[in-house]
Parts: sequence; C-alpha cells; structure tokens
Amino acid sequence: MVTSHDGDPPGHAEFNAVFERHYDAVYNYARRRVGPDLADDVASEAFVVAWRRRDRVPADRELPWLYSCARRITLATLREIRGRGEVPTPPEQLWRDSPDDAEQVIRRQSALTALAGLSDTDRELVMLVTWEGLSSREAARVVGCAPVTARGRLHRARRRLQALMDDTARPASDTPDREEASWTTSPRFARS
Repeated sequence: MVTSHDGDPPGHAEFNAVFERHYDAVYNYARRRVGPDLADDVASEAFVVAWRRRDRVPADRELPWLYSCARRITLATLREIRGRGEVPTPPEQLWRDSPDDAEQVIRRQSALTALAGLSDTDRELVMLVTWEGLSSREAARVVGCAPVTARGRLHRARRRLQALMDDTARPASDTPDREEASWTTSPRFARS
C-alpha cells in the first residue's frame, strides 16, 4: 500500500473530511430506520464501503451516495433480523422514540401514523426529502428509480399523507357524506 509522507494512505485526509461532514447525517438516517442500537453499525459499515470504493463516490454528492449505501445495509440488516426469527422494531416506534424538532408539532402522532401507512418506497422517498434534506433527484438515486418517477411518487405520497392525516384528525362524526365531499362542492363541479 502506498502511503503519504505522514504515513496515511492516499486520500485519507479527504475521506476524513467527508466522514466528519456526513457521519451524523448517515447515523441519523440509520437511527430512524433501525433504531439507536443498530444505527452506529449501519453508519460505520456505510463509511467502510465508502472508503473501499472512495474512487467511485461522486465528489460534492457524497451524502446521497452514502444514504444509498446505508439503505442497502439497512435492508440487509432487517432481512438478517427477520431471518433469525426476530421482529424488527416497528418504524412508528423508532420515530416516536427519536428526539426530533417534530416533537413540537401538534399533529406529530397523526403524521407518523400516516407515514407508516405509505408503501416502503414511498415512505423512504418522503423521509429522504423531508428528514434527510435531499432533492427528489437525489432521493431517486438512493431508492434506485428515475427522477421523474420519484417526483410522481412523492406527489402522490404527499397527497396520501395529507388524506391520512385529515382522516386521523377528524372525529368519525365529522366525516362528510359523499354529497358533501370537497371535490363535489368545488365551484367547477357545482350543480346548477
């Protein structure tokens, strides 16, 4: 192995800068998906893979690459847990237990319940954009779909989240009947 004049392998300083800049984000990503007990393992393994493949990590776009790597490690970890006959911690419990600014939001619980009602890929896209701060293009790369597909899925997921949140926030007696649904009372569809 070639080393620099200070004894470190080539690229070590640059990699350390990437590690310092992104470790907390990758750890938080993993914590929200596998819990605090496994998050450090997932984040550490993602950086081990990044070190081994450092020549393939896109410069200035390391975080989406690291999220994609952490996602694959997370999915493998969850498969391993299920393979041992154990039940992974449900996502809603992981989110409820995580310290987050969202704790201050009044509708937090209904939002988390609604989020848990989405498909795995839609939930992952929403979380990548909302919690991890990625663009829809970057989130598409992480989950392995086309950017236009991600934008469409995000749009539908946000509408579904809003509908689910509205349903959980509204008491059963306030549910409008079919005649009073908002789409039928729109001026565009009003009966004459």
